Amino acid sequence: MYGQLDIEADELLNVISSNVVRIRKAKGYSQLKLATEMGYSSASYLGSIEIRKNNQHFNIRQLYKISRILDVPIVNFFEPLN
Repeated sequence: MYGQLDIEADELLNVISSNVVRIRKAKGYSQLKLATEMGYSSASYLGSIEIRKNNQHFNIRQLYKISRILDVPIVNFFEPLN
């Protein structure tokens, strides 16, 4: 059964993805540029995570890399959108 905690967790994952996209664009990074700096050969995997295709989401290792590449505190990805 899909409970309230699952709903809240999905909402958090959506916030994280939205913040990654927002911050990536604000820093002038394309999906391809960020993906290659993270060690991926194409932008498709990163793009799938950003839109949460098939319930994909960022893991802590990926968020750490993104925070270092974009030079932002990792906590910024968890802040609710206004």
